[in-house]
Amino acid sequence: MRVGVYASMLASERGHEHNVSGHIQVPAQSARLLHEAGHEVHLVTNEFGPKHTLPAIVPRGLRTHFVLDARVRPEKMRGAKSRDGVRPAALLRQAFQIRRIVRAERLDVLHVFGFVRTAQLGGAIRMTAPGAPVVATVLNGDVHRHGGAPGRWLLRRLDAVLSATDFAARRYQELGVKVDRLRHGVIRDLRRESGAEAAQQRRRVLFWRDANEMNGGDVCLAAFDALAPRFPDVSFDFAIRPVWNEVPGISDLPRRRQNVHVHRFPYEAGVSLAGLMNESLLVVLPFRRLSIDPQFSIAESLAAGVPVVTTRIQSNPELVEDGRTGALIEAGSAEAVVEAVTGLLDDRARLEEMGRATAARFAAQWNWTGYVIGLEHVYQRVMRC
Repeated sequence: MRVGVYASMLASERGHEHNVSGHIQVPAQSARLLHEAGHEVHLVTNEFGPKHTLPAIVPRGLRTHFVLDARVRPEKMRGAKSRDGVRPAALLRQAFQIRRIVRAERLDVLHVFGFVRTAQLGGAIRMTAPGAPVVATVLNGDVHRHGGAPGRWLLRRLDAVLSATDFAARRYQELGVKVDRLRHGVIRDLRRESGAEAAQQRRRVLFWRDANEMNGGDVCLAAFDALAPRFPDVSFDFAIRPVWNEVPGISDLPRRRQNVHVHRFPYEAGVSLAGLMNESLLVVLPFRRLSIDPQFSIAESLAAGVPVVTTRIQSNPELVEDGRTGALIEAGSAEAVVEAVTGLLDDRARLEEMGRATAARFAAQWNWTGYVIGLEHVYQRVMRC
């Protein structure tokens, strides 16, 4: 089977080739697994400049096609606020470029991965390239913001829509778009990356994500400030990347609390995310909103065997089993974080037992087993229509 796999931006900043987001991981791993299953895979993505490169997880040796990038993007991905939008003329050219690839390579199916506008682009390509079914995997449930009548019409032109989460599926189904759910696993194995046995004495509580308000950086800051003096034997750590909208006060807290530490990427010598995770009792991620469903920082923490305290929003309840692999709390509340973390740290034996069971419980539901078979069934179904 000839399969085209399109993702709008697979490139990552040079030096960050091993530190990539879920919106890159899912299409890249899908391409890899389809290739290993014997299919002829064509990777399609947007052009990028010399400051970027394909990340390490993108399979080498695949036929890769580059098309125009129609998005409005700043020069610095993390140094400035991203402008949101597309250039209509460029978007039209991009759609025709992809259509030419579909026809020239005689693809049996085109599979686009991304958010709602990428799915709508897939619908537009389907209308202009009859004969080649188009499947879309939608990576979050943020559909209503771009769900006007023209957008809904394009989504309904797709031959199939896939989602990993019930949350995203429900959001699309509210617009009359039928969705098949196909769960996947995670790629990054933080336990293996650490290169060490699990720490005998785990002593960290870890926040790792861009420390902005959307991710609850301010909530975690206030919670760690309250928790640090209560638990002097525990290290409360931030592992964060530079972002334009970091909440104020992150760098000041370690000056007041000796057991609070801030690690900025690229981390100082001897520090790695895998090493921090290997020594962590808990991960705290108090999101106000998720950019992707499921959220990979939660998934990768659970896969590493570390319970997660996070918010009861979007697809998070599909990842974290409250009381079994972590705790679900209300969004925006430092007091809720303090209460949940205190309850878990006060019963270390229960918390350690929870940690021992977390990875297995997560992997039982979120894995790559049967993923390609699921894709093949979808492809065969739409090819017969």
